[in-house]
Amino acid sequence: MTRIDIDSVTNIIREVAAESILPRFRRLGQSDISFKIGDDPVTIADKEAESSLSTRLSRLLPGSKVVGEEAFAANRGVLDALFSESPVWIIDPVDGTRNFVKGSPEFGVIVALAEQNQTIAGWLYDPTSNEIITTEKGSGAWYKGKRLRIAAPAPLEKMLGFMGDRLLEAYQKANLSTHVQPVFEIMRAGVHEYPRLVLNEPHFGKNKPQIHFRTSYIFSTPWDDAAGVLVHQESGGYSAFWNGAPYQPSIMHEGLAVAPDKESWCALKTWCQQFVDLPSG
Repeated sequence: MTRIDIDSVTNIIREVAAESILPRFRRLGQSDISFKIGDDPVTIADKEAESSLSTRLSRLLPGSKVVGEEAFAANRGVLDALFSESPVWIIDPVDGTRNFVKGSPEFGVIVALAEQNQTIAGWLYDPTSNEIITTEKGSGAWYKGKRLRIAAPAPLEKMLGFMGDRLLEAYQKANLSTHVQPVFEIMRAGVHEYPRLVLNEPHFGKNKPQIHFRTSYIFSTPWDDAAGVLVHQESGGYSAFWNGAPYQPSIMHEGLAVAPDKESWCALKTWCQQFVDLPSG
């Protein structure tokens, strides 16, 4: 497995955020914002940060390749790099761009390092608080020098977590008679959601309760999920696509669920199957 200096990557992420992202926060002009598809925004900060991160990280690890969210939007073929023999940087330069455009601080930078379609390291960074979670496969997940742990398993009716919009919509239409249901919130930005799975204290400038699960109906992306899933796994959690297959960054259309353990994951899947047909692979 390729080894990388975690602190060197952290420094690069912080430098790029200070140069390309923070100066634009709450200072975007109309010409600084465009749209990829429909109402999906991209800003000058997204573009400049991805370009700088791609250059600096590639220089840090010669021979590595890059899969960036904005590069993928322009050319979906970049995803093929995940199947190569080279290590691959996966970059979300501004996760939560809608929040960034609105002036909400719930955005951040996500970077992962993958090898042979397996995530081997990850970084979740909040520029406004200058706080970061790092992880390396087999070495745990870390925040301010503390090794992280997932929320303890809980009965389904007491679980708190995030659901994708389509799952939430299907649940609301189902009007289930059962009184056993988890409490949930709508997903907005993985860089702020994955930390809540592993931190039960104020972090990233906020004080919100720890959560048990994060689910998406049929769509996940490597830039949103690769680093966060590894953080969760290295903190003791269980994750899989709805068909039961282990997470791989290249798979984007099988839906994804993370939970404290396999039993909780199965209970969550069984509950979701009451109101939606989940992908079966």
